[in-house]
Amino acid sequence: MLKKIKMLEMDDRIDDKIRKIILAEYYARLKGSSKIPEMHMYNFPGLKEMDNEIIFKNARYLIDANLVRGGIDEEKDHSFPWITRLTPTGIKLIEEE
Repeated sequence: MLKKIKMLEMDDRIDDKIRKIILAEYYARLKGSSKIPEMHMYNFPGLKEMDNEIIFKNARYLIDANLVRGGIDEEKDHSFPWITRLTPTGIKLIEEE
């Protein structure tokens, strides 16, 4: 049981890290200071080594939580998220941290 709790805590930390990386990059793009303005989120530094399913889950969370504008495209048996920008709520969250 304790092992399962620790794994869940680790998952939460990984999710938080992924969300912060995505939000920080889109904030940098908003401010015109991104060094990678055309790069897809799956290739962001810090995410490239992550499992794509975990990135997908967190991108979907950000979209559903109204922190970013975007959506999920589906082609045959593949789905992939896309994000266009931060919402005012996402901007506020980043600026408060």
